[in-house]
Amino acid sequence: MTTFEILAGSVRRTGTATGARSVTALPAEVPGVLRFEVVADGPVTLQWTWPTGAAVTFWRASQGARRELPTDWGSRRRIRSVRSAPVGSLVDDQDRSLLTVSLSAHVRGCEFAIGVNEETAEQLIELVADDIESTSFVLRIDLRDVHFAEALRGVTAEWTNDLGDRIAAVPEIARQPMYSTWYSDHQHVSAAAVEHHARASAAYGCAAIIVDDGWQTDSTARGYAYCGDWEPTSGKFPDMTEHVRRVHELGLRYVLWIAPPLIGVHSKAWEQLKDRVLGFADGEVVAVLDPRYPEVREHLVECCVRPVRDWGVDGLKIDFIDSWAWDGPVPDAPEADCTSIDEGVELLLQAVRDALGDEVLIEFRQDYVNPRLWQFGTFLRAGDCAMDPVENRVRTIDSRLLAGDRAVHSDMLMWHPSATPETVAQQFIGALFSTVQVSMELESLPASHDAVVRYWLAFMREHFEVLQNGVLLPSRSDARYAQVRAVGATTVVAAFTNPVVQLASSDRSVVLVNGGGEPRLLVEGAGPGPIDLVVSDCSGAEVYRRTTTPPAGLWVVDVPTAGVARIDRLCINQ
Repeated sequence: MTTFEILAGSVRRTGTATGARSVTALPAEVPGVLRFEVVADGPVTLQWTWPTGAAVTFWRASQGARRELPTDWGSRRRIRSVRSAPVGSLVDDQDRSLLTVSLSAHVRGCEFAIGVNEETAEQLIELVADDIESTSFVLRIDLRDVHFAEALRGVTAEWTNDLGDRIAAVPEIARQPMYSTWYSDHQHVSAAAVEHHARASAAYGCAAIIVDDGWQTDSTARGYAYCGDWEPTSGKFPDMTEHVRRVHELGLRYVLWIAPPLIGVHSKAWEQLKDRVLGFADGEVVAVLDPRYPEVREHLVECCVRPVRDWGVDGLKIDFIDSWAWDGPVPDAPEADCTSIDEGVELLLQAVRDALGDEVLIEFRQDYVNPRLWQFGTFLRAGDCAMDPVENRVRTIDSRLLAGDRAVHSDMLMWHPSATPETVAQQFIGALFSTVQVSMELESLPASHDAVVRYWLAFMREHFEVLQNGVLLPSRSDARYAQVRAVGATTVVAAFTNPVVQLASSDRSVVLVNGGGEPRLLVEGAGPGPIDLVVSDCSGAEVYRRTTTPPAGLWVVDVPTAGVARIDRLCINQ
């Protein structure tokens, strides 16, 4: 057992490293950030305790993570290169990070546990790194008094340094709105339907269409028993190459859904590969292929390359890869050429990337947020949360905080045809700090919905730089982000359950978005000088404008639900 010292102010703890050959403190590059190089030949267990302080929540990477302070016995997570990421942050009610712990991107798999120890009322940290790319990795402990988003940016910066030029480039089109066929068509998708949606969505400024599940099967039962061959069904897509060409003529890129881990018993490939599976995932009709076998990877590489090479497709939506985070018994694989499932997955994805090049779009879905996947994917979509703007907000912000410069997309936006315009707008506001995907019958939208959709797509284009590249500062992770702020040349603040917006003296131009349920916002710090105020409703129609001097203290600004207030200071406070 090796020990190491963690010191911050008057707090000192001795950590233990079981299974490590050595643990060496690295020179401090950032004050308050401790880094230790851990050298090992096998699994390593790192453990120490730390004061809980004023923490109210533990931020973690997993999709749908609960907003709580977990107990040590209930906090353990299994992190894999295809599921979640090795990072966690204790956060107080002022959004400050009290402790942010992460492992370097050289770790493929680990057990990650940070939770309250009932006997000591302190946090017990236990990390077990058991699948490491090389013989060493770095433990990073951030003890700075900074916003938790800043602490997480430090983690992603370190991961970026770990991976260097192995990170896949992000084509600019990956940050443009896209249309998805999933909620609009489900498995009833067809060439005619795709071309119809492509024509309609192009008129709204969408840059690509994502053709989801259903192109490879005539079944519409939502199952996967026919997966594995990844060939278009002739009944729905009689000439895939010509069909893709027609979509291109409409000005859209074409992204095709594929789920490489899954193989169904009704596929032609089943007989060839049925002895190369990890086990069944859905009764006894769908299994998960074992990527440790070279013949499995060869089959799947061909399935992924064929749509681009032969049909002219521009990208792949690679789905269900978290199926490879296999939690059941792992079968012996005497003919495999790699030792772990995660290594096999990475060999597969690297072969796909090598064959397709950097310009091909690759979509991954939350919970595939591990930095190791930055080597292969170009954009990341929030996990499924149909018609839920709150969950879309949480999932896109969580993803943004951990994505580095990866493009982050919303789950596909949908709403009921009878929804109010404000309800439609809230779908966009929930996804405001991401790239939106839409999955509605656009040509059938009523005029009131059409106006809302066009306005918010235009709003996101107008404020693209700050929404996508500004400094992201979400507030109250424990309350599912009561308010979210992006700071750039302009500041954009979306107020959800917290209507009190505090302006900094340096904020010259501020856009306030009313994502809450009341038709007003409370602004603090807008004065003392004069300002120009323009307020619009959920469809962008101007409600009123005036030049005024805000009162001292709280300023009540009437803003319609799902509306926008634009504040321009006529002079800057000194």
